[in-house]
This record gives sequence, C-alpha cells and structure tokens, in this order.
Amino acid sequence: MPRGIRTAMAVTFIVAVMVPAHDAAAVDEPPYFAAPVQWMVDERITTTPTASCFSPLSPVTRGETAEFLWRMEGALDAVPHPFGDVGTESLHAPVSWLFAEGITTGTTDTTYSPDATLTRGEFAALLHRLAGEPIGAPDHPFVDVIRNWQQGPVAWLFASGITTGTSETEFSPDALVTRGQIATFLYRYQGRPAVDLVADDGCVSGLPAPLAVAESESLHLLNELRAAMGRQKLKRNPVMDAFARDWSRVMHDGNFMRHSAGPYGENVAMTLSATGSTPEEAAERLHNLWVTSASHFDNMTNEGYSSVGIGFWNGPGGWYATHVFSHT
Repeated sequence: MPRGIRTAMAVTFIVAVMVPAHDAAAVDEPPYFAAPVQWMVDERITTTPTASCFSPLSPVTRGETAEFLWRMEGALDAVPHPFGDVGTESLHAPVSWLFAEGITTGTTDTTYSPDATLTRGEFAALLHRLAGEPIGAPDHPFVDVIRNWQQGPVAWLFASGITTGTSETEFSPDALVTRGQIATFLYRYQGRPAVDLVADDGCVSGLPAPLAVAESESLHLLNELRAAMGRQKLKRNPVMDAFARDWSRVMHDGNFMRHSAGPYGENVAMTLSATGSTPEEAAERLHNLWVTSASHFDNMTNEGYSSVGIGFWNGPGGWYATHVFSHT
C-alpha cells in the first residue's frame, strides 16, 4: 500500500439504514452486515454498545481499523510505534501492534494518519498482510482493480470468499470502506461464526460515547456474573435507563451519593479514582465495588429480576453509576 494516503477529518454519525419500498426481499431480510456487526459486538471487537449503534454506513478511519484488527487478534502488546500523530491514548497499543506485525508502515516514517479514511483497496492490503500475505490465489474478475499492489490482496479476498465485489466485475477499490463492509470482511475472514441476532431498543440519541461504552460494559459484566450463577440475562429497559442515568447525573452535580426514592431495586456507586479512566475501566471498577457488597450483590444476582436500567455519568467529580432492577 503506497504512502501518502489522503487525510480527512473523521466524521461520526448515526445512520438509519433505509431500504427502497419496492425491494420487498431486502425489507423482509436482515441487511448483509447484520450478522457481522452482531458478531463484532458479541466478541467486543467494537466498543459500540449495541448492533443498532454501529453506524454501518459510516466510513472507517485508520485509527478505528487499527482497533478492530487489534481486538480481533487478542489485543496483544507490542513495542511502541514511531508515529508522532497518534495522540489518542487508546490508539497507541493497536497502532504499535499493527506496526510491529508489519501490517502497516504508516503514511510516512513518522505519521500514521489515524483520522484518515480508508478505501476498499487499502483495507484489502491490510487484511492480506494480517493473513501473512498468502500467494497463489487465482486471478480475480474485477476490471477496476488496476494497481499492482492491489492484485494479490484482492485476488486472495475473492478466492477466500471474503469479498464478492460490489458487482460481478467490480471491486470498487477507490471507494471508501464503510464500517458495515469492514465488519463483513472480518466476519468472513474468521469463517462466519454462528451468531444470534439480538433485538435491542436502538441507539440512545445524543448520548456521549464514553457513557454509552461504560453502560454497555457494565451490562456485559452484570450478565456475565449472572450467567456464571445460572441466572437469566437481564434486558435493558430504556425508561429505566433514563431514570438511572438521570440519578447518576444528579448525584454527580450535587456531589453526594445515596439511593433515590424511585420504585426500583437499586445499586449506586461512584469513584473519584476513576476520573481519568477509560469507560471500560470505570465500569469494571464500579462493578467490582458492587460485587464486594452483599446487598448490592444480591440485587445483581436476584433470580426474580428480568429488567435493568443502567445509567452512568462522568465529569470533574468522577464516575457515577446507577443500576435499577425490576421484575417486569
């Protein structure tokens, strides 16, 4: 893959997948990326809270791609990278691993361009390198793949069933690769693992990403605990979520911690020491506080509960969390 990939500002937004009304088959069937995105959520390759919040039509940045590949391969440590433009702390480990494995050489000797978007051809090259640059694939059928450095990767993707192209004769190597396409490529690369599509209540509009990630991680830890004890998983209720989130905000803004006068079983917690933590770290720390308290643990593992509301808040006062439980 040549250096000097064009840099662009990353754009993040929620996209509603709209299907033409006359396309009855598409309306009745899940989109092609439904199982791949669910797999990424299940395997925690993405920190997106639910599959409906994945934004499958949004373009992927080089930074996001590094994180996806790194998590898929086990989030391994590596010697530090040489790139001076990787300013986000959470990206250092993924980019270091990509560089150490020879999957990327950067856009220059000192830059990785984490906010630049990727084309389909560029991602094909990255995935080909991840696979060890296998050779010997038959020629691909795509007439628009004309650059020498794309031939081997695209031929391998096609022969392996990872891509079928954008048409029978086109791969669209210069088109921006979307989050849904990357999910699909990685899912097929891993052999199309079986998944159960999970219906959720949609993405919370306007919720800051750190809160969404912390709440998602908190639910994962809660249901992991319940599963270990043979309890049914709890389903999030958006009304209860809103109640829990608002109470966490009230506690933070008022600089206190106590139970609300609400109608639910309730756990609350806060931690000043997690002020600078990642959302995942904050969720784990607060979860561990609850686990060590008998009354809170009883709420978390109560056989009678079937619904949960999870609300986090974060600010100068630290991380605050509220879980509310219900039998309905």
